[in-house]
Amino acid sequence: MDTSEVQIKRIVLNRMHRCSVCHHDYDTDDISVVSRKSDMWMMLVECTDCHARNYVAAVLKDGNPDEARLALRQLHQKATGAVEQVAIAELAEAHAKPGPDVNAHDVLDMHEFLQEFDGNFLKHFSRS
Repeated sequence: MDTSEVQIKRIVLNRMHRCSVCHHDYDTDDISVVSRKSDMWMMLVECTDCHARNYVAAVLKDGNPDEARLALRQLHQKATGAVEQVAIAELAEAHAKPGPDVNAHDVLDMHEFLQEFDGNFLKHFSRS
């Protein structure tokens, strides 16, 4: 790790002392550099206790803060999109048992049910 990386990580630690979820004190090892440009560094700060993640942009010299905000937003969308895709794939795999095909009568029955549904899920789905 070069000296500039150590300095940037220390600056980040001065701003983010601890995890906002579990209050674990961060260490420089909790920070990973995701991308590095001359005017902006993108970093991931991950808590070693609860694994909460934060993305941080360090804007250097004459870097553009708006560009950093956009880069953070894109990085967050990529990360959450990947997590959602994995969760959907796992859910689909867990419930991959083929069932009967849905037909027009099934759709009509559900439509009629929903027209009269009062929002009480427990009444319909609890095990009595």
